[in-house]
Amino acid sequence: MYTDWLLVRRLALELEQRFKGARVRDAGRLEDGRFALALWRRGMQSLLCADVFASTPLLTVESGELPIAVEPGFVRAAGSALRGSSVASVASRRGDRLIRIEFGARSRFGVEDRVELVFELIPRFGNIILVKGGVVVAALKEFAAGENSIRSVQAGALYEPPPLRAGRSSNVIAENAVAELEATALDGDLHVYRRDGALVQAHLAELPHYSQLEHGRCGSLLDLLAEARESDAQARQTEPLAKRRNALQRRLAARENKLRNDLGELERKLREGETSRALRDEGQAIYETLHELPPQEQPAAKQRAAELFVKYKRSTGAIAHLQRRRAELLTAIEDVANLQWELERAEDARLEDVEEAIAALEPQRRSASKREPRRKRKPLRFDTPSGSRIYVGRTPIENAELTFRLARPNDLWFHVQSQPGAHVILQRGDRGQPPAEDLMTAAALAALHSKARNSPKVTVDYTYRKHVRKRPGAAPGLVYYSKPKTLYVEPGLHGQVPSPDKGTA
Repeated sequence: MYTDWLLVRRLALELEQRFKGARVRDAGRLEDGRFALALWRRGMQSLLCADVFASTPLLTVESGELPIAVEPGFVRAAGSALRGSSVASVASRRGDRLIRIEFGARSRFGVEDRVELVFELIPRFGNIILVKGGVVVAALKEFAAGENSIRSVQAGALYEPPPLRAGRSSNVIAENAVAELEATALDGDLHVYRRDGALVQAHLAELPHYSQLEHGRCGSLLDLLAEARESDAQARQTEPLAKRRNALQRRLAARENKLRNDLGELERKLREGETSRALRDEGQAIYETLHELPPQEQPAAKQRAAELFVKYKRSTGAIAHLQRRRAELLTAIEDVANLQWELERAEDARLEDVEEAIAALEPQRRSASKREPRRKRKPLRFDTPSGSRIYVGRTPIENAELTFRLARPNDLWFHVQSQPGAHVILQRGDRGQPPAEDLMTAAALAALHSKARNSPKVTVDYTYRKHVRKRPGAAPGLVYYSKPKTLYVEPGLHGQVPSPDKGTA
């Protein structure tokens, strides 16, 4: 079901009618990964659920309870900021699929505090941003300017909404009808179109190009969105590949949740360790004033000072270990982000490669059963006019095979800097140095096959393959590298096409 900005306007108005004054009980993440707010109004709890990463991002109202769990990152920040506040208003932006819910709460001193939750319901670019005073507090998906050529969304920065789309206001309604519909967005029933009873489309006006379908009327867009969500969920459950992909997403989410919980506990211990200097100062102060105490009190004071120095030494000794462990946890969280991106980009035929890479992080799954031998696939290959061969990895397993099996020690290895991306190998049959044009082509391909592919310019590192090494205990394709050089390129094929029968398998 397609939703344009007019339907989003209708949705905002319905949400305000239903939830204005409702109190936020909590925020959480549902078992299927969706973000949800538990809202209490008139003696009843409802869940406002957001699926912003779906092909058609949706907000739905459902019954039920939030799972009891320690939520990481954005969900935790949203819960802390919104818990106990009330819905003050719900608004949409003309010409855009964006809903802004404003929440208000009064402190014990009577000062009103306002926080906004912005739902960007844009296909492929959906997001939820927590905003206070125009500044981003947290976002479900943060990205820097290097990842997006249009804008960035980062905690602590001013919130900038996505730019309005140029051209027609609606893909399904004629321009001369838009103004009239906007003025009466909440009046009357919606026109609903079905095929064999299944919902296909709904809108504020009749849609002549759906005239061959069953036509009916409905007074609530929220009810229709809930129906669309349920139908979509049932369809996904019947698709084996989609079920496998969803299961992998849940495994990665669970791993990230555990890692972030471990990191939070470790940082708490580090903060406690930072107070160790006070133990030393207190012990030193006892010794410095020992002569002022009566003789009968001096033995107990000495004992107290000795205990403080023992605690101080233990605390300072543990800090170095905790800092090393913190670095390991941050790396592990980065590894999960890499695999989440690999899962997003993996074609159905290569899903097993990502599954194998994820299993490599889970010892209990590695040893549980023997895997069937994987069918070898030809790597994606490009041949340049000067005689160089460029190989691009399309999965974590392909990345590892290209780097550690196909590439020779003095072949060049490319990877986008500080972001998830493919391993790219530049190789020459004569083992000579490739021309500068081929270096730029390989770097542009590395940028194209990375998370930064939509940026105007991308930083790409390259080095000899002999300077790349596997990360101990990490999933396939996760590596360390040294002695890099850097190129700044625009992502793209630059006129290259895969060589015949070399990469289309």
